[in-house]
Amino acid sequence: MSAPDPQWANAWSSTVSRAEPRPTHTHATVVSRNVRVSKLDAELLDGELTQMLREPVSNALSLVRPGLAETYRLEIDTVIRAVLFWLSVGSHRRATYAQGLQNLQYARTSGFARRVHLFGILSIGGPYAWARMVGSMSLAGWADAPHTSIRALVWRLVQRIERITKVAALLNFAAFLALGQYPSIVERILGLRLVHARPQILHSVSFEFLNRQLVWHAFTEFVMFAMPLVNPMKARAWIVRNVRSVLRLPISVDQSVKELPEDVCAV
Repeated sequence: MSAPDPQWANAWSSTVSRAEPRPTHTHATVVSRNVRVSKLDAELLDGELTQMLREPVSNALSLVRPGLAETYRLEIDTVIRAVLFWLSVGSHRRATYAQGLQNLQYARTSGFARRVHLFGILSIGGPYAWARMVGSMSLAGWADAPHTSIRALVWRLVQRIERITKVAALLNFAAFLALGQYPSIVERILGLRLVHARPQILHSVSFEFLNRQLVWHAFTEFVMFAMPLVNPMKARAWIVRNVRSVLRLPISVDQSVKELPEDVCAV
């Protein structure tokens, strides 16, 4: 059997190479774009969880001294966020509670533990320290200091840093909406990427909470409509009468009414 023509062999090789799937970066980009909504939902859920835990703590502190919770609200939020972060991401879970609900976790790379600890310090302790520093400087009157003094120069530097940080956060959010990789500047600096914990599980929207809210809203609307139509005194008498009949209790009658003659009306 003669060997195949080299031209036919080359044509066959080029055709097979074009037909085979080639690994590209398109898939990773599409996946990252598809999880943008999940990342934003996780961030909102983490904020809601912090607010839910803040309420009982504030109520407990209000019993100690009124206004104590408002005075130390920043410290309360920081402690709650730090505890939640330590119990979730800091305990080798690689995801917060909200991120776990959204089927997300941080991709494990080299130096992951060190970067996670830095992320907790910068994302939780950093805003707290900055807010307290700016508040203390404002209360001390650094903004009203003489224009050429050291305090005025430091205050203008702080204000400039705040403006630069806000602009950088806006640009980072725009990049996140376009690429879907890093929701915050700290995650971008540290290279912490959120990926699907179980890629085979599709993100499905649950309407259970919405249905519950609709049912509760309809029930409250019905109660608000029916309450003016009910006579409270008659309703109370009907309930008492039926309860006594079920429990076989004697119906109580006033003593003065019992002593009246039979031919005298109690009314």
